[in-house]
Amino acid sequence: MLAYENLSTDELRKKLTEQEDLLEEVTEERDIVVGQRNIHLPGSTLGKYQAELDRIQQKIDTLKELIKKQENSGK
Repeated sequence: MLAYENLSTDELRKKLTEQEDLLEEVTEERDIVVGQRNIHLPGSTLGKYQAELDRIQQKIDTLKELIKKQENSGK
């Protein structure tokens, strides 16, 4: 996440909000698709959803960590 390290705290917060919104959208989409009883989903589809959710969560965690570091350093 080197691209994030050069951003200001405000820019990091904006990226964090974008990623949190994306996480919510993907979670809702997955819940809708998985909740349909008349559709069989292969395990690979569920795995792809989980991998995407994991990637988004990792970005959120990284952004939160960078924001915290910047706030602690007074940047």
